[in-house]
Amino acid sequence: MLTFDEILGIAYLLLTIVGFVGNCKLLFLNSFSFFTAQRTRSKNLIIINLAFSNVMVLLFRGIPTTTRLWRIICLLNDTGIKIITYMQKLSRSLSLCSTCLLSVFQAIIISPTNSIWAQLKMRAPKYIIPCILLCWISNLLLDVILFQYLDSLKNITENKYDCHTGFRNLDVYNKNHVIIVTVLCVYDTLVMCLMTFSSSYMISILYIHKKNISYIHNNNLSTKISHETIATQAILLLVGTFVLLNVFSPIFVLFMFHFKCRKTWITHTSAFLSLWYPAVCPFILISIDNQIHRSCAYC
Repeated sequence: MLTFDEILGIAYLLLTIVGFVGNCKLLFLNSFSFFTAQRTRSKNLIIINLAFSNVMVLLFRGIPTTTRLWRIICLLNDTGIKIITYMQKLSRSLSLCSTCLLSVFQAIIISPTNSIWAQLKMRAPKYIIPCILLCWISNLLLDVILFQYLDSLKNITENKYDCHTGFRNLDVYNKNHVIIVTVLCVYDTLVMCLMTFSSSYMISILYIHKKNISYIHNNNLSTKISHETIATQAILLLVGTFVLLNVFSPIFVLFMFHFKCRKTWITHTSAFLSLWYPAVCPFILISIDNQIHRSCAYC
């Protein structure tokens, strides 16, 4: 008879495997398209970075959590556990930044030529690589600074089979950890607000566009516009999925710190929800690309 931890470990493992395969496929398809396409698609670079970040999230969070739940012998010392904890935070931050960058980039691309974004629309593809590098550098530095406050991060084990590498071992009574949680929540909130703003802007553009094309009966023009609409709807679905699945994580953490409680179900729920987005994300993007390719076949 399987215990609750073993069943939960199986769920973590299945989610990790499915997400890993999906992101590897997304990474391969976009890499192949980027290197073989006659016209370079700048959005491919963002999706490549997003897929790579999602793979890191799944590997550094899903697998350690599974091994801890299955009571597999931990062979890591304190330094190894700190490295994994650092990579968990870094990979999630990169996934967050990549999703935000993809949303903002798509909002600029579909903006009308007579809008205030017209000049930026022409230059946006040139800024993709600098923006991706900025995401990496800023998150590397931010996470290193915050990691210095983890002065009490230990491999707290009850026996030789237990290992705290599935999630950060935050102490609700430690002031340094309170600082970390506060900074991370503020950072996540700012990036999510930027994603919400760009998504709202795209929704307004789609609404105005839908009203305008209702008077147009040119099939070629309407087909061309529908491709942009499909891509935009994919980004909106992606951002909505991210916000829905990740908004509860900081809420749960703040709840634990405010009420000084350590509920296992809160920790598992927060960690499990954090794995859903990187697991679902590639299938949303692959599905939308397939729709665009099928619609192109009928042109």
